[in-house]
Amino acid sequence: MIRRTALLSALTLSLLLAACSKKNDDEAVVAEDAQAPAVSEEQAGAEAPAESPPPQMDYWKALGPLLAGNYGGACMRTPDGRKMDAAITLGADGRASSNGLEVDFRAAKSVMLSRSRDDKGQFSTMVLLSVDDNKAGMLTLNTGGPLKESTASLARDDIGLMCSNVAGIERLNAKPVYQALPQLLDGKKQTIGCLDTKDLLVRRDTEVQVVDGVVRIGDTSFDLKEAVSEGFNFDDAGRSMSLVAVMPGERGINIAYDGAGKLTSVTVTKGLEHTHSCSVHG
Repeated sequence: MIRRTALLSALTLSLLLAACSKKNDDEAVVAEDAQAPAVSEEQAGAEAPAESPPPQMDYWKALGPLLAGNYGGACMRTPDGRKMDAAITLGADGRASSNGLEVDFRAAKSVMLSRSRDDKGQFSTMVLLSVDDNKAGMLTLNTGGPLKESTASLARDDIGLMCSNVAGIERLNAKPVYQALPQLLDGKKQTIGCLDTKDLLVRRDTEVQVVDGVVRIGDTSFDLKEAVSEGFNFDDAGRSMSLVAVMPGERGINIAYDGAGKLTSVTVTKGLEHTHSCSVHG
């Protein structure tokens, strides 16, 4: 009996010592945690690497010299409807002005430039610059073609100037757009994944290149000299760019790049059907 009592006493003592030891260890951990410096939400956010902003193309270096000029004619001012002879001046730096109205298009969210050829071989060119929306600032230039009036307009907020029979604007028809802005097209081959239009489960790496007005997509090529219309679109202040062309035979081409000039998508259509559907690997 005495031996059993001694054994129980020894076991109880061991459990008490273990509990005390664990308690001391836990108290030490709590103490260490209390002494550790607190990390604020700002510090935690600062430690996380910041995402780099998407690349932005400075397209005005190419677009500015092409579009710069004085576009004058018979104009009407809004909102009062006053008629006058005036000119809209667009600088190579993207700044436009006329009769006290000034708009800076260097950070335009949307830019469209297109040139079309009719069935008689005559050309017309259209330009649209939009800062953000119609209120923030918009400029349009339209050569009109042989049977239509050439026009130019500049507007911001509720003030605007609309001009017709614009002198000198026909020079915008002088060159195809791809020839006027060759530095915007990457002549190097880039690879992109294209779906097999006959088997959408198959995707093949395809080389794409635009050189001297010839678009090569794998084994297929298109000569933009034959285009019915061709143009450039710049969106999101130069963070994306696309080359768009309509070819004979109801063929359509759309090649898109990011702000760094890297290929992002290629689409070719014939009528209502896609013959090429390509995009970068996700």
